[in-house]
Amino acid sequence: MHREIWEKIKSFQTVLMIVITLGYLLGTHLSTINDLQLALAEKAERSDMELLDKKLTRIEVKLEAAIISREEIVALREHIDRQLSEFATRQQSDSERKHDEGANRR
Repeated sequence: MHREIWEKIKSFQTVLMIVITLGYLLGTHLSTINDLQLALAEKAERSDMELLDKKLTRIEVKLEAAIISREEIVALREHIDRQLSEFATRQQSDSERKHDEGANRR
């Protein structure tokens, strides 16, 4: 009887050791997969950050090229003022000439 019980205990121990070993292997496997996923996520995040940084740099360059400086605004205003003054002078001259021609015809 002891022998039968002892054999059952040995069989149970063997099965238990196999289950523990499989559990350990499964845990190790899942841990490795999790570590790899974390490493890939970090790499993807770094890659995304680098891509965003490059895009921001390109946007900054475009903005700098599109924005005019204060000096350029002042120069543009002065140019427009000169053009308007010349136009007003021409209009006044044309108006005076037409007025003089009209007075000469009478």
